Order: sequence, then structure tokens, then C-alpha cells
Amino acid sequence: MRTAHFGLKATAILAVLGLSLTACGNNANTTGAAEAAADPGEPVEGGTFTFAEVTPINNWQTQAARFYEKANVLNSVLDRLTYYDVEAGKLVGWIASGFEANDAKTEFTFTIRDGVTFSDGSKLDAKAVKLNLDALGQGIKEAQIAPNVDFAAYKSAEVVGDNKVKVTLKRPDANFLRATSSVTAGLVSPKTLELDNAAQSSISKIVGSGPFVFESEKPDEEVVFTSRDDYAWAPESASNQGDAYLDTLVIKYLPEVASRAGAVQSAQVDLVRGLQPVDEQVLGTNGGKVLAAEGVDLTSNHAAVRVGSGKLEDVKVRQALQIAIDRQAIKETVLSDSYVISGSILNHKAPGFVDLSSELAYNPEKAKQLLDEAGWKPGADGIREKDGKKLEVTVSTSNNSVVIKPAFELIEQQWREIGVQLVNRAADNTFLTNALVDDKVEFFGTRQFAYGGLGPVYATANNNQTLRADPELNKLFAEEQSATTEEEHLKLVEEEQRTLVLDQALTLILWDEVQVYGANNSANVEFTSGTAPIFQGAWKNDG
Repeated sequence: MRTAHFGLKATAILAVLGLSLTACGNNANTTGAAEAAADPGEPVEGGTFTFAEVTPINNWQTQAARFYEKANVLNSVLDRLTYYDVEAGKLVGWIASGFEANDAKTEFTFTIRDGVTFSDGSKLDAKAVKLNLDALGQGIKEAQIAPNVDFAAYKSAEVVGDNKVKVTLKRPDANFLRATSSVTAGLVSPKTLELDNAAQSSISKIVGSGPFVFESEKPDEEVVFTSRDDYAWAPESASNQGDAYLDTLVIKYLPEVASRAGAVQSAQVDLVRGLQPVDEQVLGTNGGKVLAAEGVDLTSNHAAVRVGSGKLEDVKVRQALQIAIDRQAIKETVLSDSYVISGSILNHKAPGFVDLSSELAYNPEKAKQLLDEAGWKPGADGIREKDGKKLEVTVSTSNNSVVIKPAFELIEQQWREIGVQLVNRAADNTFLTNALVDDKVEFFGTRQFAYGGLGPVYATANNNQTLRADPELNKLFAEEQSATTEEEHLKLVEEEQRTLVLDQALTLILWDEVQVYGANNSANVEFTSGTAPIFQGAWKNDG
């Protein structure tokens, strides 16, 4: 039986999700849509909900779900041990009804909820959790599945007491608990863990304990899921504690960015991800909803710095480029009201965020001075030179963000004023394939999931941010992970941010991560701290 379905105040809904409904420009119709969405009424049972994702997925293996296209779907198929409650600013129970850690942060004990089952009928008990944790922490060698990067400290797990699991780490990790809330830590049936890599990559073979179950698939077109009637173990803070209101969930693919707002307006889909700023206004004008889901679990959007070409080896050059970005101009020219200018590598609502914006203010004259001090002098064409090389740098990004290419086009103009030539290869996925592992391509524009500290993102020699391991940073990461009090931990997370953004300038920050969704007026949906739609609690006014 369902409990606690109704009576949530609109303000509580928005706060729990970290979700903001935007009024693009000064459009009254968009504001009206936001007001309507703020008072959706009581949930309606039944119906089919159609969600349009950006690109098709051909690998659904759980630990590879670090891309929105995968995570947004697997969020409805896989449950996790814990859930991050944005309003409370803390982890709450999900499949684990309780959890605790020793003072050294090397041992964690989870109490597993009774009565939870996978969709194949098998029990999700302590034994199943141990098998999942082993796969996450150690990988599955015979299936060629690597360990989860967020579980790098994992040593072992054992079933103890009455349906409890005790995890032992090789070293302290103050962020381990937070990582158990990630979609990439989704729990699958033990039978799924026995499959080879190809089978574990197939959505039809993945068996979870979530509120939706795979029904059918048309490759590169759609995936259909049905509601699981016996689902009764949502996160403890969820408004819907029972099975999904919806009967059916359909995931379609809509790569054409210009078609997304129209698909919602014409009722081809109920929800779509990846609206262009211009389409936010169009959708609002025509009575739709613009939903900006904030990425609390992610870094801000940024350009990670690689120094392999030698041009950015001097920290003064990196610091010059950092303060030669006019972020307010990017906001006013390229973005919309859905976006917030970054104040750090972490988003504003992330635990431990420290606001560095005053030290990142646009200052082209100071940038020129730093470049002069680094020995880069203006050439005949205005582009700076040193030792026979021009200060020409390249940025590469995927095409997943609808604003990333125009943003770097504006940065290209801004840097030209201080004598730096930016080659803009943003949104060029063909170029990205090789650039992703080439440390001579100076910038990688991205955002990354970061559950607490920044060590898992930047520490390893093959990390896709800097493509190198920095001894100074790694010492700091180790200290942060070993923190035994919350006060100490937050202080070290702040130091990580200052080191990365200011002292070493290994990341040029841009805007907080946000995924902008468009919805029709019938659709009611909330989002996780990782921006994934919560379809277990979604409904349509017309069923």
C-alpha cells in the first residue's frame, strides 16, 4: 500500500530536488507555467510517460553509467544503498535502512531493508549486496569489467549479524558513503553479475530492484519499461513510498536539438532533455514548462587543463587564462536564466562549496601582465609568442551540451584580446575521440560526477581531466579522504578547490552544471541531485 503520496508543499518539492523552474527573459507565459507546475495537485494513477533522451545507448553496464543518457534511465531500474537528500544536505537510507562508519573511515556497516526483491524474484539481501560491492570495488575480471573509480579504496565486504554488510577499505575514504548513492553503484541481481560483458551491457539482461522493468527495445529508437506493482522501498525521503503512478515509461531518442521543444509542444513526448536557451523561451511562450535540474552531484562545467604541449606549463599562463574569461558576458550572451555562473569547481549547492568568484573576476589587464611575466610577448599578428612558438591552444568537448560550442566561441574572442588564439573544437565528437587521451590538446571541456572530494576525478595518472597525477594534489586528496570529522573534511575540500582553481589553475571554471528539460503542462516530474528524472514519482494530469 502506498503511503505519503499527497500534501507536499511546492516549496518542499523544489528544495528536495534542487530543481528550479525558470522564467526565460521576462516572458509572462513561462512564469505562468512555473506557477502551474508549483501547484500540480494530487498525483494521477496510470498512463504512459514518454521521455526523449539525447542519444541512443549501446552499453548499459552499470559501472559505465557516468553519462546522462545511461544514468537517467538506469535511475528507474536500479536502486542504491543510499540516497542524497538535497534539502537535508545529507545521505538518507534507501536499500540500506541504516549505515555507520568507524572513526577512521575504514569500516562501514550497512543494515539492509527486509522484504526487498529484484524483479526476477530473488532477494536483495545482505548476500546480494556483498556480491555487488565486490563487483564495484574489485571489478569482474572474467567479464572484463573494471572496478568503479569511486570505490578505489575498497578491500572487502562480509555479511555480519542480521542482514548486515560490513565493508573494509584499504585506506580511509571520507567520501565512500556518498559514492554508494551513485547510479554507477546501482544494485543488480546476482544472476546479472554472472553474465559476460556483452550481456551486462544489454538493457534487456540487467535485472534490478527498481520501480520499472524492461519490456521491449527498438535499437536506436526506443526502450519501453513497465511499472513494477510490488515496488515498496523508495528512498526514505521520497514523496511516493510505493510503486510508480505511471503504468509505462517509454524512452525515445531525439538527437536533433532544434526538434526538442517542438516535440514537447506537439505532445510527441512528455519530457525532453537538452533544450537550447532560445527554445526555453519558445516553450515558455507556448505554455510548456522549462525545468532546470541542478547537478549537485557533479562538478561545474569547466575546461580541464593539460600541459603536454608545454604552452600551459607555466602556472602564470593558466592563471591568466582563468581571469581572461568574462563569465558574466557568457551568461548574458550564450546562456539563459537556467544557468548560474560558477564560483568554484564544485556547484554552489554541493557540500563543501567555497565561493571563489571574487578572485576569478574578469581582468584582462592583469591577464596580460601575467602572460608578459611568463615570457609570452605579442607577435606581429597580435598573438603572443615565446621560443618560436605561438600561444595557440585547442579545446575539445563532446556535443552533449547545447551551449558548450557557442560559449567557447565567445571565450575565443575574449582570449584573442589578450593575445591568445583558441582553436575551438567544442562539440566535435570525431575530434574528441583522440583528443580525450592526448595531453597536447590543452583543454577538455566537461563536467564530472564528484561525490564529496575531488580525488577520484583528478588523482590517477590516467584521469581524463589533466591526464597526469600531481604529487601535491594527491597528497591533499589523501588528507581529505582521511579526514575523521566533518569540519576537517570540509576544510580540506575547500583547500582542494583553491588549489585546483586558483593556485594551480588546472581547471578553468564556467557555469554550474544544470540539465535543462522541457515538459508539457500535463507532466509532473522531479529530479535527483544528479539531474536524473524520478519517474517513480512522476505522473500526468491526464493520466
